[in-house]
Amino acid sequence: MTTMLDAICEFAVKEAERNGATEAEAYAMTNRESEVVIENNDVKQAKSQTTGGIGIRIFVNRRLGFSYANTLTKESIQRGVIRALKVASASPEDKFNVLPLTHPKKIRGPKLFDENAVSFTVMDCSVAASEMLRAAKSIDGRVSVDSGNFTNSFLNHSIYNSNGVCHNEMITSFFWSILGMAVDGNEVSSFDIQSDGCHMLADVKVSASGEALAQNTLKSLGAKKVESFRGEMILSPSAVSELLHDTITHSINSDAVQKKTSAFQGKIGQSVSTHLLTIEDDPTDAKSLAAASFDREGVPHGLTNIIDQGILKTFLYNTYTAGKDKLDSTGNAAGGPNSPPVVSSTNLVVSPGSSDLDTLISEVDRGIVLNRFSGNVNPINGEFSGVVKGGHYIVNGEINFPVREVMIAGNVFDALTNLTGVSRERKSFSDSVLPHIRIENIAFIGQ
Repeated sequence: MTTMLDAICEFAVKEAERNGATEAEAYAMTNRESEVVIENNDVKQAKSQTTGGIGIRIFVNRRLGFSYANTLTKESIQRGVIRALKVASASPEDKFNVLPLTHPKKIRGPKLFDENAVSFTVMDCSVAASEMLRAAKSIDGRVSVDSGNFTNSFLNHSIYNSNGVCHNEMITSFFWSILGMAVDGNEVSSFDIQSDGCHMLADVKVSASGEALAQNTLKSLGAKKVESFRGEMILSPSAVSELLHDTITHSINSDAVQKKTSAFQGKIGQSVSTHLLTIEDDPTDAKSLAAASFDREGVPHGLTNIIDQGILKTFLYNTYTAGKDKLDSTGNAAGGPNSPPVVSSTNLVVSPGSSDLDTLISEVDRGIVLNRFSGNVNPINGEFSGVVKGGHYIVNGEINFPVREVMIAGNVFDALTNLTGVSRERKSFSDSVLPHIRIENIAFIGQ
């Protein structure tokens, strides 16, 4: 069924061809979003807005031109086509500037649209935000919520190109987060943040996030200093996201590989971790907020096996970078209508391990569980340094007490080769599904 956005994109492509484009692509989207903000233990601000735009990408004899229009009128699209053609006339020729061809199979993506979610109002967002706040505060009076939000969106996006690609998809989504601490007299715990999201109204469970925030902050009260030592580190899913995620996604990005800024360059088929680590990119998982049926270029999404039991299998590609390596796109063109597509992971999924978290802890002679990591990570060389947040000291397989003023420093790639455990339990984020990960030979710096 042809939608209004499809017709708009088709008009843009035909207009570009009529004015001399060799190939043309149009990507358009509209997004209706409602958001309620939490500040200082209260629901404060509510807003609702609808945004939209169209990106027009053209090639004239392999010369790239691009323009963006934030209105979807015929006149703005025509002006956008002329701007893109002018840019192309001044751009260098690149033999890899091509658009994807239409796929022979019909796209069958995950179910991401809930009709009940379309009528969700900003008042409903306020009710959900209040419920999350109440869940956190009702656990214990010492819990203080600094900030948070609840957002509902209805996204409609379409892609159309001169090679026959034509796809449209509607996606409903909910996202919420809450950040706070526990205050007991003059003592303030480490901050904690909880977030979650879903596509279906029936899956909205905000109370669990509020309760988890309260429990984590209360557990970090009474923190003590420890002396410097070398031992094992157990990263929570949040800490995995903060410490490892960006370096891994940079290293598997084909654009970074081709620009020689990836530490994984030349390592296809080689070991980059212990056998405990398996990673896939899976935008077909309907539970992920990153899920979609097709990528920014209209290439059908699919599951990509990146690291299999420690062995690097492939990089992530869009059409441009795939052409350079004489491969097919993995469906990892990313971005919105306001810029040409780039390469990016979608939903990075680390496979679960065979042990639960309690077992991982019980096997540690001396170490620290990190709830969060706050610091700097260089995604190119993997060097990191920062502060343990919400950490707990482990001695002889048991958690003794929460810690404070402990720093860690090391290298992500070394950490992957020192990985000794992956939990069965996992947590979903907007761009990943991550377990607890245990790593040995980590330097903890006490103060």
